[in-house]
Amino acid sequence: MVDSLLGPKSTRPGRLAGRLTRSILLGAVAAGFALYWLADTYGVDPRELVENLQTSLVFVAVFILTGLVGGAILWLLRRFKNSRAR
Repeated sequence: MVDSLLGPKSTRPGRLAGRLTRSILLGAVAAGFALYWLADTYGVDPRELVENLQTSLVFVAVFILTGLVGGAILWLLRRFKNSRAR
């Protein structure tokens, strides 16, 4: 396994994006199970757990949307600057 980590990396962007997506999804599922297990262990009401998870998803979604809007603004500014330079 270590040899595969030290070897040459694939230059195909699709493969790297697929690995990243898979890692993120597996990490999110593992964290969800861990939170459920901890809530069950400490006797937290399942409805309260779901409410907390929803709040967390909204919190993360706000940062994702902020990043997307910021990226779109920067892309538009760069495109506008390049069109004026011609």
